[in-house]
Amino acid sequence: AYPTWGAYAGSKAALDHLTRVFAAELEDEGVRFVAVDPGDMDTQMHKDALPDADVDTLGRPEMVARRLMTILTHPELAPSGARVEAVNFEEVAR
Repeated sequence: AYPTWGAYAGSKAALDHLTRVFAAELEDEGVRFVAVDPGDMDTQMHKDALPDADVDTLGRPEMVARRLMTILTHPELAPSGARVEAVNFEEVAR
């Protein structure tokens, strides 16, 4: 949570809940919903929000993108309705 970021944080929470609702509503239709939290990432948006952050502790967009592809292509790792933290996600399938 960051001061003055209430609308941003609220929209993230709403997306997590919508993911669970849509997964429940469409579970018999073969549609899968997964909410992915990329974590704190080394992006300009993060630099603007927290200019003194240690960039060595931040996820890299290219690593998170690879993890996202693993999550999306291996449904057993993130079932429909799941919320996954991509930065902490272990790539157990390749």
